[in-house]
Amino acid sequence: MNSADWWWDMQDRIPPGDTVVPLICSSDETHLTNYSGDKKGWPIYLTLGNIHSSIRTRPRWQAQVILALLPLPPKLQGTPTERLSIKKSRSMMLHDTMHEVMSPLRQYQEGISTAELWDCADGKTRRCWPILASWVADHMEHANLMATMLNSCPRC
Repeated sequence: MNSADWWWDMQDRIPPGDTVVPLICSSDETHLTNYSGDKKGWPIYLTLGNIHSSIRTRPRWQAQVILALLPLPPKLQGTPTERLSIKKSRSMMLHDTMHEVMSPLRQYQEGISTAELWDCADGKTRRCWPILASWVADHMEHANLMATMLNSCPRC
């Protein structure tokens, strides 16, 4: 991540000597059990872009923290009209829940964040600029999070 143009653009926006800290969120719907029915969860993780990807992506290094484990309701049943109503309420519930989960990180959106003094692993204290940089998920999860149709273009 530190070789991307985005990082250099962010570094140019902050005072010399300060550090950009890209916050990376990720999620992946997870099947929890085969024994008690259709149980699924949706963990939301947070990691830092300053951690090298070879460490950040290995579970044993524990470079990610879990922000939330969102429960997923069971499969839809009922008439098509009832299912449409339930689907809309689930979508609203998802967005309300994500708003609550992400509200502490809203201050780190690009352009809003301010520098904070953080103690680093080398024992020094640095002025760091945490910025919510990316969300790693598959296409279906991005469509759910952005309330778009699955067959629509993700960039438009």
